[in-house]
Amino acid sequence: MAGKQMKLLLLVSVVISSLAVNVLAAPLPRAIKELSARPPFLGLISSGSGNQETPFSVDGAFKPDPEFPYVDLSGRRFNIGTIGSNSVIIVGCGAGLVNAAATTQLLLDIFPIRAVIHYGTAGGADSSLSLGDVLIPTQFSQTGLWDWLKSEKAPQPDNGVADLQFSRYHVPSFGFNLLGRVAYMKERFFSVTGEPDVPERKFWFPASENLLQIASTLEGIELDLCLAGVCLPKQPKLVLGVNGTTADFFVENAAYSNFLHSAFNVSSIDMESAAVIMTSLSNGQSEVIAIRGLANFAGAEEGEDSSERYDALLAINVEKIVAALVDTIPSPRLSSICGNRKCSA
Repeated sequence: MAGKQMKLLLLVSVVISSLAVNVLAAPLPRAIKELSARPPFLGLISSGSGNQETPFSVDGAFKPDPEFPYVDLSGRRFNIGTIGSNSVIIVGCGAGLVNAAATTQLLLDIFPIRAVIHYGTAGGADSSLSLGDVLIPTQFSQTGLWDWLKSEKAPQPDNGVADLQFSRYHVPSFGFNLLGRVAYMKERFFSVTGEPDVPERKFWFPASENLLQIASTLEGIELDLCLAGVCLPKQPKLVLGVNGTTADFFVENAAYSNFLHSAFNVSSIDMESAAVIMTSLSNGQSEVIAIRGLANFAGAEEGEDSSERYDALLAINVEKIVAALVDTIPSPRLSSICGNRKCSA
């Protein structure tokens, strides 16, 4: 008797579990199907890990969708809603190239996206800029793809762009360094516009000319100097027309930051932007742009230039630029910015 009761309990448990899974899983395909039938969204990818309660820092700018406020996919929350007259999807990717590329690919695969706007903070590599400035670079490179050469005298590889010779940084300046030289290599770029399995060698990946033109109308926008008693050293400003670079490491060394600036003329250093832009372009989505607020400068004394101290203020200012850009982009019914999808009539 006890055995039969146990079997019955197990059967009931399996049925209940199956029903629970079906109830939880059922809304997801419906949400994806119905969202895919709507006019294309602007995809907003934050470099952070996301915030379920407040996906956007600017008060009142983001209004959640009343029917589908969010969709959870692959451990990420895609927040659905509007900013101004545009429908948007906001998702946090988390730190690093792989997280950024995976999130971008998922966004483009699942949702109808007409443009991608990436944003977050970065380290500064240009001493003419100030802590808290918000940059919209024209193009990004990926400076984490290296060929560590056998010696200082090894020839530059065919696909090398520049090299870092460690002995140049000796103090005093003489002798050899067993670390030798690192050559910075071009990416192997695969694209829907190219031949299958035939990559193009590229070092720079451009932001959208259309979005850069729209962003240029925001020059002179007023950014916050202080927040809750914390003030930046100087009034922050929006800066366009610069270059940015990305790699899978956080740069705190001033000598290396100066090298990147002198070798590649970059003004910002981050860990995600090139991956978002490269993945978008690889999928044929040319309407992509990245916005980065300068959170620190390498080599600053502890406490003098702390990114954590200004995190909340930087988030407000960066997202203020994002909101202004989104609000300035024409809605799908008026815009030619529709990426690889046909604009809705």
